[in-house]
Amino acid sequence: MGNAWARLAVLVAICTLSSAPAAAAVSVAGGGFATSLPAQSGGGVLVTSSTAVPAVPLEVQGSLFAPIGKYGGYAVTAEIRGLSGGGFGGAYVGGGVGIGRLPSATGNSTLLTLFVGKPIAPLTTIELRYYQQSEQGSKGLLFAGLRFTL
Repeated sequence: MGNAWARLAVLVAICTLSSAPAAAAVSVAGGGFATSLPAQSGGGVLVTSSTAVPAVPLEVQGSLFAPIGKYGGYAVTAEIRGLSGGGFGGAYVGGGVGIGRLPSATGNSTLLTLFVGKPIAPLTTIELRYYQQSEQGSKGLLFAGLRFTL
């Protein structure tokens, strides 16, 4: 069942990333990642395409994360992001499911992601993400970066 959910998540992510409705927003983030035991770190790029869900404070988005450097790997996820009201200055929280191979893993498998973000300037957000791969013995990956909306 896990692979069926992963395939569905990839399909949703690809459709979201490839669609171009007028309300879709594309953003690119660059930053660093770190894993634990064995400790690995490096840079990474995150590309996201999102669109608002009418009448509710949610966005549906697809994301592609690519670590840069000798570790390799990738993560393709379908995500839901909750938008805050005026009380939190545009901060958001979200989560998603997808497939990938993180630098600390040995193979491809289903993964989950959780993330939070806070705007710090026009079209610029600081974002923290945590990826956890379902592969036995895999470690989580923490990504911190600056997101720029195009």
